[in-house]
Amino acid sequence: MRRPFLLASLAAIVLAGCATGAALLNQQPLAQSRFQSQNSGTVSVSQQVSVDRIQATAAVLTGQAKMPDGRLIPERGTVEGRNLTRAFITQTLEGFGYKVEPHNYRNNGTNITVRLMADQPTNEYILVGAHMDSVRNAGADDNNSGSSAVLETARVLKQLQGRKVNIIFAWFDEEEIGLIGSYALARELKKQNMLVSSVHTLDMVGWDSDRDNVIEVEQPDGNLWEYYNQVNQTHGLKLPLKRTSSGDTDHVAFREEGFVAVGLCEEWVGGDTTPHYHRRSDAFTTLNFDYLTNVTRLITAVTADLSRGVKGPLVSTRIPHNRFPGKQRHRHTSYEGLPLP
Repeated sequence: MRRPFLLASLAAIVLAGCATGAALLNQQPLAQSRFQSQNSGTVSVSQQVSVDRIQATAAVLTGQAKMPDGRLIPERGTVEGRNLTRAFITQTLEGFGYKVEPHNYRNNGTNITVRLMADQPTNEYILVGAHMDSVRNAGADDNNSGSSAVLETARVLKQLQGRKVNIIFAWFDEEEIGLIGSYALARELKKQNMLVSSVHTLDMVGWDSDRDNVIEVEQPDGNLWEYYNQVNQTHGLKLPLKRTSSGDTDHVAFREEGFVAVGLCEEWVGGDTTPHYHRRSDAFTTLNFDYLTNVTRLITAVTADLSRGVKGPLVSTRIPHNRFPGKQRHRHTSYEGLPLP
């Protein structure tokens, strides 16, 4: 059957001369072990997350280190910077064994998607994504952090056995100017009548100055709040999770198209968020990689359990999102004039 939303050829977005395979990220072979949750008595899938690989990815996406072909990504707001970003993410995913499906929704607007199909046929999907653009800066926290976390999740779950639900991993373009890429993908999935049971997005998950490891769970629909807490315990992560009503990032686009969605963030509402937001100083050296690794372990464990059909708690009464604190992010209409001083 022809897969939907295969809307652009890979050659249209990968710049000529890019090396095949991301050498920085494939220095050691990935163990072929059978991953199971911690309560089954074997190593948890979350423990396969590698801080070294996350750091290697982040170094390239923030211009701290060169791409395998020797070029640098100095920023991810211009057309050139975003093209380089897509090229690097594409070759990294191909190095993991994925077939990249670009979603070209307009001129100079292209999302990156890949599918990880279940071990048994199903038409159900989970989507895990992050926006890959930044304002015209290195965007280490906003949003290299989310992009690197999703890449590492895709790497780890490629070897997960017992999957009963398909997974889409996505990197959205043009979030900084109004969630353009995520809205485009949400509408395409809806147009294709895709059965996407839940959408999980990550935006700004690399700052934790007080080192309390608090992760904000933004607008968790359905029983996702309860599910995240369940996974947090069964995988032995025991991270402090706080529910918020914050929006203004990619999970909103999918919710507005009728999908069950949730976002993950550092303490945007709690006040422990990067002071380098939308500034030139949002650089690689400001990131807390222990915290970013913990967030990646959480989303990896949640996605693993959802893909294996692990049931969540039954929820008889759902509390509206507006009962929880929230805080708006900045919205822009153009990359011109960004970043802020």
